[in-house]
Amino acid sequence: MKSRLMVAAVGVPVVLVVLTFLPPWGTAVLSALIAACAARELTAVAETGPACTALCVASALFVNLSVFLYICGILTFKPAVFVLSGVSILFLLILLFMWVLYHERSVQFAGREMFAALMSGTVVPLCFSGLCVLRGGDNGVFRVLLPFVIAFTGDGGALFSGMLFGKHPLAPKTSPKKTREGALGGLICSCVCSLILALLMRLGFSIDVNYPLIICWGILGGAVSQLGDLTFSLIKREYGKKDYGTVLPGHGGVLDRFDSMVTLAPVIVCAFLLAPPF
Repeated sequence: MKSRLMVAAVGVPVVLVVLTFLPPWGTAVLSALIAACAARELTAVAETGPACTALCVASALFVNLSVFLYICGILTFKPAVFVLSGVSILFLLILLFMWVLYHERSVQFAGREMFAALMSGTVVPLCFSGLCVLRGGDNGVFRVLLPFVIAFTGDGGALFSGMLFGKHPLAPKTSPKKTREGALGGLICSCVCSLILALLMRLGFSIDVNYPLIICWGILGGAVSQLGDLTFSLIKREYGKKDYGTVLPGHGGVLDRFDSMVTLAPVIVCAFLLAPPF
């Protein structure tokens, strides 16, 4: 617990500085680094081999780069889609070639390895690139802060609620330490802290806020965040691993810390497209 809190004490301020004080390219760099680390960790637990890991990391970086160039206005929509599609198609073709080559050389590379490669090279970086989309919009600083507030406070709320009140397991086969009481506490924290962010925006920056929508998206976002956490817990257990890495003491790997953002970031992007809370 001590190491977990120490990492949070250092990491949270760094993330806040990048998101709030740096231009949108800062968020793009952060998103790309997280996606690249996630690709490395996911392919590592699946033991896909160094060549596949390098391919997935490169794909993750280029996917985020193409989205960033569009958000910054360097590429218009059609060229950005062309670059993104080109990167994804090239990645898939190389991956299929590697699959056939490995099979001919009797190297283990079956469905489990292919799943990890597809997730880490396309799905995960595309989801993380939603952070670039949020930062590049109106009130971008607050938009990109919202998923971090929902995910991080929900995770902390679930942890401490579970420690204090947890009695009933939530998903014992997937994540034995998680409890229903902890999950409820996490949802409450996500909702309350989203409201606090909205109040700060209204009182400090005179930004119009739809409070009922903030509550709705805070609760839904909290649930989606926990789903992402459980999903990636299930994935690593399928590969027989406890953590995705050791780079963050007390947390595990980068993907252990940011797994919930994979599901949450695209949902928050949809929130601002369908029913923007501010």
